[in-house]
Amino acid sequence: MNRRALLFVYLVVAWPAGAVCQQPAAAPAPSPAINVVINDSANIMMRQGLADALQAHGREAVASLRAIDTTRLAERYRPTRVCMLDRLDARRMPPSAIPDRFLSDILGIYREYWLRSLRAEHSPPDNDAWLLASLNARVSREGGPSAATLDDLEPVLEAMILTLGYHPLLGLTSPLRELMLWKTETETRYNVKLPESTQRVTVVFMDDFASLGWAGFATCDRHHSGGWTKPDRLYAVRSAYDVDSEEFRVSYLAHEGQHFSDNHRFPGLEDQQELEYRAKLVELAVGKASVYDLLESFAGNTGDDRTVPHSYANGRVVRDLMKRVPFQGTRPAWRGVSVDRINKVAATLLREDTARLEKEPSLKPR
Repeated sequence: MNRRALLFVYLVVAWPAGAVCQQPAAAPAPSPAINVVINDSANIMMRQGLADALQAHGREAVASLRAIDTTRLAERYRPTRVCMLDRLDARRMPPSAIPDRFLSDILGIYREYWLRSLRAEHSPPDNDAWLLASLNARVSREGGPSAATLDDLEPVLEAMILTLGYHPLLGLTSPLRELMLWKTETETRYNVKLPESTQRVTVVFMDDFASLGWAGFATCDRHHSGGWTKPDRLYAVRSAYDVDSEEFRVSYLAHEGQHFSDNHRFPGLEDQQELEYRAKLVELAVGKASVYDLLESFAGNTGDDRTVPHSYANGRVVRDLMKRVPFQGTRPAWRGVSVDRINKVAATLLREDTARLEKEPSLKPR
């Protein structure tokens, strides 16, 4: 799939990096600091389960969730843990709130595909083949044409969904096929200041969701895509943001604004982890109050699989930053480094990456 596999900003989970502290042998009782870490172990495990789910590793998520001592788990996480185990372990589907039978069936097909994939019940090619066959059968019942591939079927499916009063997002949110559904859209225009430019963008705010996609399904809507970019505008899940906050300005507008800029500056750059790497550097370059939390978020959701672009890019960002910044002190070590220093290093890394891309003629507009 080409750049229809859209670039997303994820509302992801963070947890402190590093090992659990050990009680000194001579101490008669744990210190307050050690008690905090020990008592937070259940919350750390919960966040690990959420991170596993966001990487489409359902079995690992279930293992983490099962291992939690629920008596030590924060109250805010308890309903999510129960829901995720009910879904990923017991394999119980949530009810559909969509009144239209056809669209409800389509959502049910995607949810079944997501469960098959998250639980690794079949191979990815087999899961994709099942999804294509199931969608073809349901579309045909409505008088629609069958298609040889999911890429060919999605335009047909999109047109059918639009006639029902819903907006769909299809395509690939790596590593799984996506279906987000919402009813309402409103537009707002912003001038976004980025480290290398100022980008004029149109943001489409989306409301009234019937599906928040496979990440929302996997985490019982606790974490999900917060927005994405298309060639001519940005899209934002309105309920995900306080539009007056730094989180919106940095993790949405600046992040997605960089994608928007890169789409026009380097149209040949289609590797999503490369694009996510650049957008995450921008967050660290322009953020202020959120910088340390962003670093914890990135460090807490890293991976080596390039097909999971956010996790892979997180690892690159953290590794490259650590090569330039002399982290010292207790974990998380970066809290001992000034925000201004992190801003400058991140901006430098971005400029160096831009210089590298500028040397690749195949990435530039023709």
